[in-house]
Amino acid sequence: MADPTRSVGDMHPFYTYAHVPAGYTGDATEAIVAQVERFAPGFRERIRATAVCSTTQMSRKNANYVGGDIVSGANDPLQLVFRPRVTLHPYATGADGVFLCSAATPPGAGAHGMSGYWAAQAALRSLT
Repeated sequence: MADPTRSVGDMHPFYTYAHVPAGYTGDATEAIVAQVERFAPGFRERIRATAVCSTTQMSRKNANYVGGDIVSGANDPLQLVFRPRVTLHPYATGADGVFLCSAATPPGAGAHGMSGYWAAQAALRSLT
């Protein structure tokens, strides 16, 4: 378990998502469960509940997730350098001590964590 503080007794939350086509209205739960079950036999029998959020629902909850896109849009060469705007300091917000850390910042679209790393570096540099 990555974070046992989220567990209650013998119940442990498990989060995953699936990449689906823009505008997909189906439910990918079975495909996800089958894939996890493939590598962790017995997983299916341990499921107590599921919560599903469609691409449309994601867009309603967060306007940045257009069509359910959790990585904030295009990943073309221009966007790799100039996300979320043209600036030499993409993690700065203009408010002292407040930094932007998201897939909307370099090194580009993705849920890989590097945006957070670089935002943290920017924050640490601001302290000196």
